[in-house]
Amino acid sequence: MNASERGFTLIEVTIGAAIAAVVMWSLVAFAARTAASARLLAARGDAQARADRLSERLASEAASAWAIFVPPTDVTGASNADGHELDLFGEDAGHRAYAFAYRYDAATHTLARYAYAPGRAAVETDLLGGYDAVSAVAYPASALADPASPAYDPLFAGVHAPDVAHAFTALPIARGGNGVVLLHLRAAGVERDDVLASGSAPTAFTVVIAYTPSPAPTPTAPAPLPTLTAAPTATP
Repeated sequence: MNASERGFTLIEVTIGAAIAAVVMWSLVAFAARTAASARLLAARGDAQARADRLSERLASEAASAWAIFVPPTDVTGASNADGHELDLFGEDAGHRAYAFAYRYDAATHTLARYAYAPGRAAVETDLLGGYDAVSAVAYPASALADPASPAYDPLFAGVHAPDVAHAFTALPIARGGNGVVLLHLRAAGVERDDVLASGSAPTAFTVVIAYTPSPAPTPTAPAPLPTLTAAPTATP
């Protein structure tokens, strides 16, 4: 048998099989990492979409509400010291008071929406899932201009914002005025903070300009009227 017809030894076959196994393992690991990255990216995209929808929904409801507030107890009667529930209060076209509550359940990672009214029990109307954390904290309007406050907004830097609070007879737990609620959301690694204000809260700026009045106009004599003269007659 010449050299060109020599077969593989057991050691060569073993080394080749080991190299093939390493290459195969690397390909499988790469595919697994790629799939995991794709799942993570999809989860983050879905979480971002859920956060955006919830933010838009709350902003829309707050725009037509008289108050958005964090009640001392939630709709089940449990303490709301951790801010797992925020409520909105308003009146419908028939001047009937109504309220909505968004209550987060950390055990099930769900956010339930309840409808209630003075003298009527809360009824669950919607259930939103997939949230890792939801919390709300109420702040006075002056916190927007306070750099030390979590609700600080550079837009209000140096602005004097007097705090105004208002209580409603129809729903005593509701707190209106010009305060804001800072809502924190976390889902699948996506975190965001939104500042919510009720539609009845004043949000416009008043600009006051100090100036010196201009002097009173000095009367002047009217300009003389032009004198009309006859044109000379041509001599033939």
